[in-house]
Amino acid sequence: MRVIISLILALLMALNFTGYGSFLKYGNTAVMSASVVEETEEADDAAEADEAQNAESVEAEALETELASGTAYADMEYVHYDPTAFYEDIDQMTALAETGDSDGVLALYDSVYAAYLTADTMETLAYIQYCADVTDEYWSEESVYCDSLLAEMDDALCIAGRQVLESPCGEAFAAYVGDSAAAMFASYEDMTDREAELYTQEAELINQYYELMNRESDVTYSYLGETWTWDMLDGYRGDSLYYTDYEGYVEVYYGLMEAMNDLVGPLYVELVQNRAEQAELAGYDSYADYIYELGYGRDYTTEEAQALCDAVKPVAQEFYDIYRGLYYSDLWYEYDSVTPVMDTEALLDAMARYMGQIDDSLAQALAYMTEYGLYDTGTDSKRVYGAFTTTISLYNSPFVFATLDGDCYDLGTMTHEFGHFADAWLNQDYDYLADIGSYDLFEIHSNGLEVLFTAFYDEIYTSGAEAATFIELGNQLLCVIEGCIYDEFQRQVYANPDMTLDEINRLFCSICEEYGVYELRDVDYYWMYVSHNYESPLYYISYAASSLAALQIWQLAQEDFQSGVDVYMAILNEGAYGDGYLTVVEDCGLTPFTQEGAVAAILQPVLDYMERLDRAAY
Repeated sequence: MRVIISLILALLMALNFTGYGSFLKYGNTAVMSASVVEETEEADDAAEADEAQNAESVEAEALETELASGTAYADMEYVHYDPTAFYEDIDQMTALAETGDSDGVLALYDSVYAAYLTADTMETLAYIQYCADVTDEYWSEESVYCDSLLAEMDDALCIAGRQVLESPCGEAFAAYVGDSAAAMFASYEDMTDREAELYTQEAELINQYYELMNRESDVTYSYLGETWTWDMLDGYRGDSLYYTDYEGYVEVYYGLMEAMNDLVGPLYVELVQNRAEQAELAGYDSYADYIYELGYGRDYTTEEAQALCDAVKPVAQEFYDIYRGLYYSDLWYEYDSVTPVMDTEALLDAMARYMGQIDDSLAQALAYMTEYGLYDTGTDSKRVYGAFTTTISLYNSPFVFATLDGDCYDLGTMTHEFGHFADAWLNQDYDYLADIGSYDLFEIHSNGLEVLFTAFYDEIYTSGAEAATFIELGNQLLCVIEGCIYDEFQRQVYANPDMTLDEINRLFCSICEEYGVYELRDVDYYWMYVSHNYESPLYYISYAASSLAALQIWQLAQEDFQSGVDVYMAILNEGAYGDGYLTVVEDCGLTPFTQEGAVAAILQPVLDYMERLDRAAY
């Protein structure tokens, strides 16, 4: 076992809340991780011609079928995309716009938009393959190439759209593309060479992070003449050291953590400086404000997020005070014995048995996902650890990627990701290029479904139902607290982008202590295990916001299951591309976190319920 260095780490370990958790990869990726790189070494001319022909064929099929659906993932072919025809059509479209030929311009726009969706699809397919094996150099290079290419194509298409709006065809073009796309085109500023360089560096640093994290088992620390690895510390040798030489165990633990920090920490320092410059070039005073608005579609400010953090701190301190007792509950440790442990087929079967009892539309979405194989699950150590849901835009198909653990957490992981899948399958009316969804609402779709599924735990887990429920509720509570910790941590880092790595480690430790976390030292390296800090900065507050809503749904369902379902389905059917989080939550009958006293009122009943479960366990 790994040492209980701090209470928060103990709880994260018990809940398997490692940080490589679920995140979304939706829609336009330009703001999040777009990058421009020099092209990799070109294949021979014959291969290039074949790839170009394949890409043109895929584009033609998309035009004929208007975002064809009902395609199996196994039939979605990746091709190394050649954008030559895209740029030719862009040039022709802008030239034709000056002649006033609106029909010709609109036809060419359809062509370039289909090409953009094709490139976006290839980026998604390459990323899925890369996540399945982060050691595969081909998919690593293809993923970065596609990210880069998509950013270039996005820039070219937006510039062209702006030019067409300013042409004699502008009125007809604006009516055709819709208000959101027209507004985006009209306000778009050309991507500079420096911005392209920053996007390149960003994508490469993210890939380096995953590759280095995959080498955790190679990290060593020497103690009393013996070389220790994580595998040794996690095994019986570590158990023995823990009980016979606790101080030595702590030293080895921190030594290994510091060694990992030396590997991946400098990448984070570079990413922070990179992104701070991106925000400055975009005209923002802080990267946090930039990504809140353009990356995550939030309808609350960073100041309101800090107010949420301040409201959570006293509750978190009480939470940890209670958990210092609850942590020793047998329920924490029953997750290993909660049965049945299910493989992918059994997980999907279990979900299919109960999804229709929540809503028929969810059962239909699950049947669609299963029929067309729109998921990739596995346990291989070369996979990116965690889970995400994306949309394969050319086919209008959501897709779930999940690395499973082989324990009771797998059902929660799959249910969570399916909540994202269901949203993307049910709510398809948005513009991939222009619209930015609310990630806080996206996460209610997933966390809300997780808590509703606890209603079936008695049948699924039988005697382990109480432990499974205890773990699920604990996970949601930690989502609130962790969401605030990581958001406050990152906002402070991005406000001071010249911080050293040592200052970052100490800052994280001090912030954790403000939330009631017990720390043994004045540094804490655990933040580096949360991949969102690297790939999806300032995402974590969406977990806090969504879990505050999900726990209200759970409370409603305790009184009347259908009432909880009705609120969940109302939020799900709203989608995430219309009104923002605060509006939707309130309109659907829940309390937004911005209301005074809301946080404590939402969390206290959950803590009380967990205490009752704990008492009943003895």
